[in-house]
Amino acid sequence: MNLIRKEIAVGIILLFIGIAVTPSINFNVVKASSEDEFVEVTSQACGIKGFGDNTVKLRKQQYRDLEQYLADFRERLNKTTTREEAVPIFNEAVVELNKYGLLPKGMSIEQAQKLVTGGYQNSRLMNLIEKRFSKNLAVFNNSNFICLIAGQTDLNTYFQNPIGTLLWYLSIIPFLFGILIELLTILGSINQFFPISLHQRIGLGGYDPEVGGHSPTYGWLYTQGLLGIKKWNGNLFGALHQPVLIGVFGDYYPAVCGFMGLRIFNFDSLTYLFYGTAIKVKISFS
Repeated sequence: MNLIRKEIAVGIILLFIGIAVTPSINFNVVKASSEDEFVEVTSQACGIKGFGDNTVKLRKQQYRDLEQYLADFRERLNKTTTREEAVPIFNEAVVELNKYGLLPKGMSIEQAQKLVTGGYQNSRLMNLIEKRFSKNLAVFNNSNFICLIAGQTDLNTYFQNPIGTLLWYLSIIPFLFGILIELLTILGSINQFFPISLHQRIGLGGYDPEVGGHSPTYGWLYTQGLLGIKKWNGNLFGALHQPVLIGVFGDYYPAVCGFMGLRIFNFDSLTYLFYGTAIKVKISFS
């Protein structure tokens, strides 16, 4: 009888231990599962001051919906033939990003739409550059100018501020007229009204120590500018003013000059989505 009582007592103790432990196990499983269900995404305003970076966590289903929208966004752009057709698509994308809380901090829908469609560009400077390049457009291969731009690229993509741009030019000593144009680009990015806009460069491709050479960026680019619609897809290198910058400021191939717009980084796929406007784009495939 005593043996039976002891067995019953032990059983009751184990039962209470199981009840106490089980919720803890379930909580940890649910917590881990919940963390795995989110994708971290950061949005940034490029080429303009006064707006903060914004990082949000989207549920996997939310991000799948967003990815599907972005795929449709690219498909719609590929069907456009004029800037007038592309601008509404850019504006609609801002509204869609806002639904996911993906506009930079402090930026309204109207401000974001103005940014991605060139509303903050200095019109006088744009006219000057357009006159400069429009006389010789036929000689520019794999290029575009004064354009809307959209793209999605991998981690081998680099963004550089104007100070780095100026130092880059001083380091390679280009022709005098080239310096003049680029300085005008930088100075012209200072609008008549605040906030001060700061044009950026985007580099595609960089030095890969594992292969002992330069590796490309993989992705796609769409541009609509003075040379009409130009699109690139696959392994891409920048081709602005080679050789590339080497040293403390990095080692990469510039591809886009004078970028202003939105930049979205996905920490899950390690890819950049960016769209807005650019002064000059030049791509190389080798």
